[in-house]
Amino acid sequence: MTEETPITTAQRLQPQLVAHFMHLIADHRLAHAYLFNGMDGTGRQALAETVALRLFCQNVGADGRPCGQCTECRRIMAGDHPDVVKVVPDGQRIKVDQVRYLKSEFTKSAVEGNQKIFIIDQMERMTTGAANSLLKFIEEPVGNTVALLLTANKNLILPTILSRTQIVDLLPVPASKLATALEAAGVAPSQRYLLATLTESVTAANDLVADDWLGTAQTSIEHWFTACCQGDERAFVRVQTELVPLAANRDRQRLVLDMIVQIWHDALRQQSQEVAAADLAYPQVAQASRQIAQRLPTDRLLAILTLTLDTPGQLAGNLNFQNILEALTLEILTQIAR
Repeated sequence: MTEETPITTAQRLQPQLVAHFMHLIADHRLAHAYLFNGMDGTGRQALAETVALRLFCQNVGADGRPCGQCTECRRIMAGDHPDVVKVVPDGQRIKVDQVRYLKSEFTKSAVEGNQKIFIIDQMERMTTGAANSLLKFIEEPVGNTVALLLTANKNLILPTILSRTQIVDLLPVPASKLATALEAAGVAPSQRYLLATLTESVTAANDLVADDWLGTAQTSIEHWFTACCQGDERAFVRVQTELVPLAANRDRQRLVLDMIVQIWHDALRQQSQEVAAADLAYPQVAQASRQIAQRLPTDRLLAILTLTLDTPGQLAGNLNFQNILEALTLEILTQIAR
């Protein structure tokens, strides 16, 4: 089997965008700053690297794509090209020293030619201050510079950054393809729909089901949800005893919040029509979510869902995870009791 490269990955996942960017480069119409918005598994990194490869490739093919074989292409794919600057989070955040390095590189001209490209992945993990400090370099690049900012959620990116970049929304992986891939990977039927809402990558899905983390989280959120639906104040206790222990780091905290959004979304979907249990993120509590959907008026159910949707932004604003969940639980119990 031929080994997949960034070029073949991007072509498989985002063929239209690959063709679009190859034409832009050929016509010398590439802008100086883009934001690639796409969940894990959509090929945002592969697309960014393909753009970089095309800019430096010494043997562009008849189809307009980089060859992937020349010296320049091999150096870029090996992470060994001085004019292709890549930054990924070091841990949970893009650290201060990484930002200093970026700012230093932004002020320098290309080392080997007249072209320089920056690829900054997971921009949502850059602090507000750090992102703001890069604004002037994005607005006024030195020389022939291109910045590709990558994110899984553009809603967590500063408006000032959004307004100064061209936003490129990557096509999602078709649900049917992901479901088939998850089935082939041995993922339990009760977890497939939920995983499809959390990621578009089979690799990421496998990481979540490893050691049964997802199953444990699913069950804990179901317990919390059922207590909320019953107006049981022990839902507040379950935050500390069951939900908080699930999230040892920022990534898992974000996932728990996303999973909570999905359980209330199940309820909303069941308010207007009957949904098969297999098409719910939480099939085990399908009856409870259907009952709360029938009991609450639409505006109150929407209010609860809106509360859950606000929580990832609160986490990005560095609010304490337990405090976010406890405040959310109290608000939901208030809505239920009205």
